[in-house]
Amino acid sequence: MRGFSVIFYIFCQLGVLLTYAQPGNYFLSHYAPTDENIDYLSFDIAQTDKGIIYFANKGGVVEFDGRNWDVIESPGAIYSLAIANGNEVYFGGLAGFGKLELTDKNNLAFQLLSNEVNARNIFKCKVINGNVYFLNSTNLYGLDLKTSKVNLSIPAKDNFTGMYELDGSLYVSLANSSLMRLESGQLVPTAFSFLNGDDLLFVDKLAGSTQYLVGTASNGVFVHSDKGTNEVIIKDRSYLETNVVITGRWVNEKLIALGTLSGGVIFINPQTGTTEEIINYYTGLPDNEVFSLMTDRNQGVWVGHDYGFTRIAPYLPFRTYNHYPGLSGNLLTAYSDSSQVYAGTSVGLFKLNKEEVYGEETYFVTRLKKTTTTSATEENEERTKSRKGLFGFLKRNKSKEEPKQEDKPPSKDEVKKVVEKRTRKVLEALDYAYKKVNGIEGKVIQIINVEDKLLTAGVAGVFEINELEATPLLNVPVRTIFYSPTLNQLLVSTYNDRVRTFQSTDNGWEETHLLDTLRDYVGDIFEDNAQNIWLCGRADVVKVELLEGEVSTISHVPFVTSILDETMGFSLGPDVYMAASGSFHKYDVIKHQFVRYDSLPGPRKYFTSMETFWYNDGHRWTTVDNRLKNRLNLQWLGLFPDIRSLTTADNGNSLWLITSNNELYKFIKSDYTEIVKNYPLFLKEVRGPQNKLARSKLLSIDQNESALSFEFIQPEYTNAFAVEYQYMIEGISKTWSEWSATNNIVNFPFIAPGNYKLRIKSRDLFGKISELDPINFRVIPPYWKQTWFFGLEFVFFALLVYLSLRLSAGNRKYRHISQLLSILTVIMLIQLVQNTVESFVSIQTTPVFDFFIQVLIALLILPLEYWMRRVMIEAAEGKYDLNKLKIPKSKD
Repeated sequence: MRGFSVIFYIFCQLGVLLTYAQPGNYFLSHYAPTDENIDYLSFDIAQTDKGIIYFANKGGVVEFDGRNWDVIESPGAIYSLAIANGNEVYFGGLAGFGKLELTDKNNLAFQLLSNEVNARNIFKCKVINGNVYFLNSTNLYGLDLKTSKVNLSIPAKDNFTGMYELDGSLYVSLANSSLMRLESGQLVPTAFSFLNGDDLLFVDKLAGSTQYLVGTASNGVFVHSDKGTNEVIIKDRSYLETNVVITGRWVNEKLIALGTLSGGVIFINPQTGTTEEIINYYTGLPDNEVFSLMTDRNQGVWVGHDYGFTRIAPYLPFRTYNHYPGLSGNLLTAYSDSSQVYAGTSVGLFKLNKEEVYGEETYFVTRLKKTTTTSATEENEERTKSRKGLFGFLKRNKSKEEPKQEDKPPSKDEVKKVVEKRTRKVLEALDYAYKKVNGIEGKVIQIINVEDKLLTAGVAGVFEINELEATPLLNVPVRTIFYSPTLNQLLVSTYNDRVRTFQSTDNGWEETHLLDTLRDYVGDIFEDNAQNIWLCGRADVVKVELLEGEVSTISHVPFVTSILDETMGFSLGPDVYMAASGSFHKYDVIKHQFVRYDSLPGPRKYFTSMETFWYNDGHRWTTVDNRLKNRLNLQWLGLFPDIRSLTTADNGNSLWLITSNNELYKFIKSDYTEIVKNYPLFLKEVRGPQNKLARSKLLSIDQNESALSFEFIQPEYTNAFAVEYQYMIEGISKTWSEWSATNNIVNFPFIAPGNYKLRIKSRDLFGKISELDPINFRVIPPYWKQTWFFGLEFVFFALLVYLSLRLSAGNRKYRHISQLLSILTVIMLIQLVQNTVESFVSIQTTPVFDFFIQVLIALLILPLEYWMRRVMIEAAEGKYDLNKLKIPKSKD
């Protein structure tokens, strides 16, 4: 019965471990800013409502919007950050405490709000009930958010060690392990029964909830709410005690993240205490020492460490598989079903195995034993001889030095209770590791399942795989393989430009020699819905027509335009398409050739895998397989513009993808789109030739400084270039620009004077479009090009004309001067009319168009110029009395 209990215990432990063991690690994004002014040592992380992330850094405050890193330098290190009113950033650091404010040049800078000598080395700040509180070891300060004035200063009776917010109240801890609460401007002693005298380590409030996550110095973790406080019974508490918890954060109600000093980040379900994931060096985290921790508004966990910053995304529908030990070489393909995972690399084939880690447990068994003893002395000597252990010799020496005892009378038969020490193996953990499959040396480019037989292809040939053993089917280098369901045969394209065919029999694979006559380069093979097999080459395509499961006709199908690229094809309904040289071509049955097809967007990148054609149109990855589109949310693939391989997994319910960074991800079904919260689109800055400009409702810029740059941003931290932008400038163009990830910056090297309206849109990964309110701005011409200046010139020259008329009336030699002044006046009048029209009518012009406008205005003003000339001539002849400004009567 006791033996059965032991066996039952072992099986229970095994069942628990198997239940929670899941392969694949959380998705990680690593950030390492290259700016030399940015130090990676960050003490705190905070995020505003706009989505911008700030890091309390040794060199100041580091700002990150998903694309750009900026450093707001400070006179000393910054230790803590707090966000008030959604987007106001308060800080505490070596030099004191204060707020980030815009300067006259519209740059963020530090504004110190502390004026006391003791208000230095601020290591904690909190926003509670309209106040910001700052703490150092000697003082607690309070700042009113409305007035930005210090309204509280409390000196410490003992050194302050921490500050926390719980249930809307402020608590501070002291060096003597006592706890105090702020009430009516005073600190009063308080205590929490659940602490049992332990020190508080961290307190974090769950967003949108009344629940708090409380951590203690002895690695205790509690969930506190208005309903009470419950301890989280952590199953892997030994891991926490070994690696020392330093901070903790909520992810959501079902997940918390605990940062450790030497073990990375451990994710735990607070409702059950089970470990969901450990992210450390062995699972992709660059360093195991956690400096700081923060959960963003999309449930991503930010980790500050010695090599930069890492964002952990527990709920993204991707799991990484390239961090398990044992995998080597460049990744080329992957395969999985319900029971096994294989990865093909440039050096061979690897299988992901589940490894059981056992430990040795000591236990004692008491049983009755019938013994016969001769003397106590002999028994003691026998026990001494039978002792084992590292320090057994010390015990033997000690026993020899003890005085001898008198012999007891011998006893022939005795029944004694004997306690026996035994050891047993106990399953401690289930680890995963890759093991290389024996028999394959070289590149593996394909893994397919044919009639429940796993086949691989590569430079070493074609192999049938059984667990960790490979049986050769063909020992020649292979370009590609394809299994035809119509022929029930395997087609193999080899490096020597042959297509060999094999059929599975009871005795193994047998070659059928169906296509032995072909001698062509074949890089891709597929079968259409009419049961024709297509062999894709470089210059043309070979069509193999089948009739009742036999080869009927073999023909070459050319392209209308010459193709010098390798072709890849697919079947879509009754039609067959080929992709080559960045364009699609459709098979014309009548002409028996491929013609260019423009209804599909031109593929920038494309490849085929497991009879599925994938392509990137410059914006997103997609496929022509509608069933796969409906089954999986393929918009997620937009996070990876550099995908090298995509293969279906688990009977089409998931995907394997390999990136150019040699990363292997498994894309699984997920409802994460329901909790994704887009950050707002906003105008980050307007930059002129010299400095930044104020972001007002109407910008007014001089033409001499009209070289403008508008930068917009919608923060995105999984892949910033997954967000695309589109803009239109009313007053210059009436059409929107193309969608592009780089259109968030709108540059104007030069803008003509006038009124303009800049409109901007953003489109996220799932096609959701956000539009910002239009940005109105006006370019003011220099004063010598403005209407009032032309009017003043016109009045000035008109006055000169009048004076010249009077001179010419008195002396004919001034007549030519009057004519010249009249011409200048007419020119000024033309400029005045043109500038006035342009100020009221906003039209896009060119120098040629301006010239014709001026000609038209000149023609309209020509009668005026003729009349002025006649007046000057007649005035010189004395026909006008300029003194009285009226026409004299005729002598007739």
